[in-house]
Amino acid sequence: MAPEHEKASSRMLPLLALGNVLAGMLLIPAARPLLAERFPGSDGALHAFFSVNMFGAVLGAPLVSWLADRRGSRRAMAVGLSLLDGVLLLACLLPLPLWAVLALRTVQGAAGVGALSVVMGSARSPGPAAHGGAMGRMAAAVVAGIALGAPLGTLLLTGGPELVFVSAAALAGLGALGCLTLAQGTRSEARSPVRAVARALKVPALFVGAERFAVGCFVTTFSLYAHQALGQSDREVGVGFSVFLLCFALSSWTVGLASGRLSPALLLSFGATSFGLGFASLGFVGEHGLWPLLASMGLASGCIYTPSLCLASQAVPQTQRSTAMGLLNGAGTLGMMLGTALAGALSATLMHRGWARAEATSAVFVLAGGAQWLVLAVAGPALLRAARAPDTGPAGIKPPAHGLPARWR
Repeated sequence: MAPEHEKASSRMLPLLALGNVLAGMLLIPAARPLLAERFPGSDGALHAFFSVNMFGAVLGAPLVSWLADRRGSRRAMAVGLSLLDGVLLLACLLPLPLWAVLALRTVQGAAGVGALSVVMGSARSPGPAAHGGAMGRMAAAVVAGIALGAPLGTLLLTGGPELVFVSAAALAGLGALGCLTLAQGTRSEARSPVRAVARALKVPALFVGAERFAVGCFVTTFSLYAHQALGQSDREVGVGFSVFLLCFALSSWTVGLASGRLSPALLLSFGATSFGLGFASLGFVGEHGLWPLLASMGLASGCIYTPSLCLASQAVPQTQRSTAMGLLNGAGTLGMMLGTALAGALSATLMHRGWARAEATSAVFVLAGGAQWLVLAVAGPALLRAARAPDTGPAGIKPPAHGLPARWR
């Protein structure tokens, strides 16, 4: 690829990631009215609508990302997956039975997150010191898409849920056009890239999975807690979520810029410790300390996500980076699924046994925080060895020619 074209592609990548995530997040406020109209009385339809989408992403995104690397067809795969994402979003509006809609959503999860993984795997940089900035921009774009999706979807919902789905499909179509700027990629000759990459990604996948597990515990549980225990309005709850996500996006970008001078082992240790402490405190600070704590949690989350992306992308050669991003996104989605399910089950069980909402919620938050400390304890020896290793580069790791350095395995 010509240098000018490569620079243009690099500038386009965060926008492609933003549009991809935004297309999925627009549906959050629109899914309930659409499903209530189409399938009245089916209370589980809404939960299934989002659950099967995440399930498809967990299973399908690593597979399609591996295919893109294996065949050296990143551009073609990203374009095709983005188009499929848009078509399936439109197909959800057809007069289909619930099982068919859920089947479409499963495939769409694989297509949407698969396209995102290929885009993220296409990020390039002149060297390790600049690579953190590239991944920081990608991380910030992903979080910005999450933050903007629900508010924009709510605005579009004034025109009906169908308008929201059509808008999401249009974003996916625009993403397909943008993916035409990607480098096609080089065929990976690795015999078993998924197993090899999975072994190399144990440390970053654990941290991203635990971070997303905590977010899964947080989303619905915090909303119920703020409404019922603290008496906050919908607007105040929305501001709380926005504070967390905006600080998350800002931290992701800033940490990326600083990653050339700071060890990812140090950033991950600080991020996991602070993030866990924030969650463990969330049910005890009261209304006045809530927003400052949410801001600090967002900042800590960026210290987990961006270094994990940097480690994952630098753990493998360029020809396997889409596979790495697919596995990392799959780990994060799996963590989100488990966190959401476990938070709901634990809250219901504790309240059934007589716990108050505030007490049950505090237990869920402590569990989410404890997961960060558990992962830090498991990965601690590897982090310590990496921080002390004499052959690390400016980012705290030695950029490998093929595969993660042994101390990270």
